[in-house]
Amino acid sequence: MGLFSCSSNNDDDYDFERLRRDLVDEYGAQSTVFSGGLGFLDMCVAEDASNDELLKMAKKEGFNLSLYRR
Repeated sequence: MGLFSCSSNNDDDYDFERLRRDLVDEYGAQSTVFSGGLGFLDMCVAEDASNDELLKMAKKEGFNLSLYRR
């Protein structure tokens, strides 16, 4: 990160590993319920996503991010 980074997410603000696990579980469940590859692909993306990407994915899925604050 540079001096003028636009990211407002400090790695200490959220439990990203827990968020990642929960997103992977959510997408895995979606893949099973809907019998589609879409949830599986999202699950794979979540496993390798950056912290900022995880936050975007969680917001898209309607996660309550306050539960992941440290």
